[in-house]
Amino acid sequence: MADKYFSIKLIIIIIMFLIDTMSALSNCSMTVWASNATTIAGSPTGIAGFNSTLLNSPIGIMVGTNDSIYVMDYSGSYYRMQLFYPGSQLGKIIINTTSGTGLNQFYDITALNIDASGNIYILDLGNDRVTKWAPGASAGILVAGGNGYGSSLTKLNSPWDIFVEPNTSYIWIADTGNNRIVKWLNTSTAVLVAGGTNGSQANQFNTPYGLFVDTSDSNTLYVADTFNNRIQKWLNGASNGTTVAGQSGVYGSALNQLNYPDALTMDTNKSLYIVDHGNNRIVLWLLGATSGRVIAGTGVGGVLPSQLNNPYYVRLDSTGAIIVNDHSNNRIQRFPVLCSPNTMSSSTTSVLTNSTSIAATLQNTTMAISLTTNSLTTSANNPTTIQSASTSVANSVTVSATVSTSTLVTTSQKNSSTNTITKLLSTSATSSLSTNHSFATRNLNSKLLLLLFCFIMIFINN
Repeated sequence: MADKYFSIKLIIIIIMFLIDTMSALSNCSMTVWASNATTIAGSPTGIAGFNSTLLNSPIGIMVGTNDSIYVMDYSGSYYRMQLFYPGSQLGKIIINTTSGTGLNQFYDITALNIDASGNIYILDLGNDRVTKWAPGASAGILVAGGNGYGSSLTKLNSPWDIFVEPNTSYIWIADTGNNRIVKWLNTSTAVLVAGGTNGSQANQFNTPYGLFVDTSDSNTLYVADTFNNRIQKWLNGASNGTTVAGQSGVYGSALNQLNYPDALTMDTNKSLYIVDHGNNRIVLWLLGATSGRVIAGTGVGGVLPSQLNNPYYVRLDSTGAIIVNDHSNNRIQRFPVLCSPNTMSSSTTSVLTNSTSIAATLQNTTMAISLTTNSLTTSANNPTTIQSASTSVANSVTVSATVSTSTLVTTSQKNSSTNTITKLLSTSATSSLSTNHSFATRNLNSKLLLLLFCFIMIFINN
């Protein structure tokens, strides 16, 4: 009897360790990205070139369907756009042209955007215009500007960034030389949204380079007010902006400062990802925060995987990875997510039945446990089968669990490129975890050794 209860206690300990291990590895207080990036286009060592595997001063980038990457670069009087598919560093040319004023030409491009139909909008700074290229087209059509440079609302002056509204195709433009943000409702004229004069007041900009429009929040506008070293937030219809990142007119490298920020984007939590150009870093600025957190780059320009050199744009792919145009290193860098807080993608609460089975596969170790509970009486039949055992555990671990117990259970699921967890989904749950964190592996290894010891003790006592 004593031996039986000893076995039951050890089985309960094993269950607790498995659940605790999965929970510990799937939760972290904040999203963490790799400090070293992977080069997904161009040369990892910064070599410039103008072929299918090398880039030359890449400018605009966008993330397309299935996390494909659109990259625009140039060499002398030649311009091209390439498409890079995930896992391939071989670019596919989709636009190839020369310098000029024709609708099939460019003159100093600075940004691009893509709509839901795959149309590509290219901001042509030298020609003060935006052209729209349909998939497979050999020339674009004029959709904004093109009337020479100037300050009237029919013209642009050295525009730097664009944002295309997904539902209306209205084009928002950082009209940098005019220190304003304009929105083009049609091909002939624009409306003034923000700014219009040079300065550091709440209703002014000083050379704004980047913008982002939060279409989920009534088109709230965020502007990288570059020479004022700040990010300005403009509510829809407002005549003044408010500073939400950086310090107006003060540049620096402290976490509450920016140094010529030139681009930004936003995630679904309304956190800002800011290209802190002068500090060669990407800064994450949470909603309402008074300082940021460096999430990419070291603050020192260089060509190492952890460094950036004159970054221009930042994007996010479907996994939350940071995609950076590392301009002066002639490459596109990807910083993958290592760990992110659990988010409830599905949530149910249910009373489950009173039987529990757990199966775990850990590299070369397979264990199966069957446990039946009834009120306060617990029994175990054939509690342990060890098919194959190994004390060496690799960095890749898969845990699958089917759980049914007379307990209230809330389910949650978190997915990422390196971390996939599903916990107790209704009456059947499958949890898989793949991680390359050394700290997580060490933690898991110690628990697995203890788990193996528990199995051995059960075997001895039976």
